[in-house]
Amino acid sequence: MNRETSLYLDAWRLFAALIVFVGHVSGHRFTGGFLWQVAPFMGEAVAIFFVLSGFVIGYATDRGPGTARSYAISRLARVYSVALPALIVTFTLDGIGRLYRPDLYSITWGYVADGQFWQFVSGLLFVNQIWGLDVPQGSDLPYWSLGYEVWYYVIFGLATFATPRWRVGSVLLTLVFVGPAIASMLPLWLFGLFGYRFCAARPISRSVGWGLFAGSLLIWGAYEIGGRAYVGTLAIVPANPNRPGIIESYIVGALFISHIVGFYAISPAFRAIAARIEKPVRWAAGATFTIYLLHLPVAQFLITQTPGPLESGANRAIVLGGTLLVLFILAELTERRKAPWKRAFQALLVRSRGSQPAM
Repeated sequence: MNRETSLYLDAWRLFAALIVFVGHVSGHRFTGGFLWQVAPFMGEAVAIFFVLSGFVIGYATDRGPGTARSYAISRLARVYSVALPALIVTFTLDGIGRLYRPDLYSITWGYVADGQFWQFVSGLLFVNQIWGLDVPQGSDLPYWSLGYEVWYYVIFGLATFATPRWRVGSVLLTLVFVGPAIASMLPLWLFGLFGYRFCAARPISRSVGWGLFAGSLLIWGAYEIGGRAYVGTLAIVPANPNRPGIIESYIVGALFISHIVGFYAISPAFRAIAARIEKPVRWAAGATFTIYLLHLPVAQFLITQTPGPLESGANRAIVLGGTLLVLFILAELTERRKAPWKRAFQALLVRSRGSQPAM
C-alpha cells in the first residue's frame, strides 16, 4: 500500500471516530443538542471502521503472514493497549461521576449499575456481545464494537494459520460460539479484506479508478438524500437483534470499499497534497482508537463538573474541547505506546509455552 492510500485511510479513520464522538456529545444531556444533525450518521461511521479494519489486516498480512504467534501478539497489543486502559478509566470515572450527578448515570442513557464486575470481565474477554448478550461496559457504550471486531481477528487468524485439516471447522465453530449477531456483520469486515486483496492483485486503470472514486461518492450522496429512509424499512436479511440497520451498513460498506479501491488506483494524483498534510493527519489519527473508545466516559464525567447551562458556550467548549484534550493525552499513554504491550504479550506467550508439560 502506497503512502497516499495509507494516509487516506488514516484520514477516514479519524473522520469516522470524530463522527461518533460528535454524534454522542450532541445529545441534549451533554450540549443541549448542539450539532444534533451528526448523530444519525454514527452507525455509518462504525460500518466504515469495520471495513477499514479488514482492509488494514489484509495489508498487514500481505507483506508476509508471519506466524500465528506474531499475528496474535500484534493483535493483542493493538487491542489491549487501549481496551484495558479504557475499562479501567471508564469504571473509575463512572464511580466518581455518580457521586456528583447520579442522574446522568441511569438506564435512560444506557447505563446499567448492576453487575459491574461481569461488565468488566465480559469486556476484558470480549464476550460482551456473543449470542445477543449486549453487556454494556459502564458508560462506554461504543465498547460493544470490540465484542465484534476482536472475533473477526480470531476468525481471520484461524483461516490463515490453522492447519488445512482444522481450518474450516475451527472457523465454523467460532462463528457458532459468537452467534448470529456478530456473524451478521462479518461481511463488512470481509469487504475491507477482499477489497485490499483486489487492489493488490488486480491493478485497475486510472480512468476506472476515477469512476469508482467519484461514482461511489455520488451514489452515496444520493442514498443519503433519497434512499436511506426507504432502505431502513426493508427486511431483506434477518435483522441483527443488537444492531438494527444492518442493510444500511452493507450498503455503506460496499460504497466505501468501492471508493477506497478507486482511490488506490488514482492515489499518485494526490501525492503533493499528501506530502503537505501527512504529519498532522498521521499524528491525529494516532489517537483514533482512543477517541472512539473513550470519548463517552470522559464526556460524561466532564459534564458532572460543569455548573453552567448545557446550552452555554462554556459548557460546550468543556465537553467538546475538554474531552478531546483528555483523549489525546490518554492516547499518548495507550495506543501510541504499543511496543511495551508487544513485549509483555511476547513474554507471556513464551512463559506459557515453556510451562507446558513435556509430551
